[in-house]
Amino acid sequence: MSAKITVIVYIVISFEIGILLLLLPWSPWWHDNFFLYFISGKLHAPWVATFLTHKAVRGAVTGIGVLNILAGLYDIFTFRESVQKLTSLDEKPSREISAIESKETNVEPVNTAQTASLSDHRPPVVPPQN
Repeated sequence: MSAKITVIVYIVISFEIGILLLLLPWSPWWHDNFFLYFISGKLHAPWVATFLTHKAVRGAVTGIGVLNILAGLYDIFTFRESVQKLTSLDEKPSREISAIESKETNVEPVNTAQTASLSDHRPPVVPPQN
């Protein structure tokens, strides 16, 4: 269930960012950006504002927005495969770790109640001081 929600959230974020990057460079807010002029004033680089308001740069930002929308569409069409890949990623490490522990160390799994009582900030044995 959480894999489905993760993929759905990714799709929604891809569309939101894509639409924002598609429309924002051509809106009046792109030219009236307080933070852009503030930063270019602090850096003593007025060319930054001129560069970012150039049509080619705005077109490139729009192109990145289109790529985000296409990525969202791709994930809609490959929704099942994405969910299967995410669920397989969740299952693999726990199986592989338990198999590695049992093969290499030939010991029982660690008792979590014992390890929870140990401090995370210091080793169990303090090394000798000189």
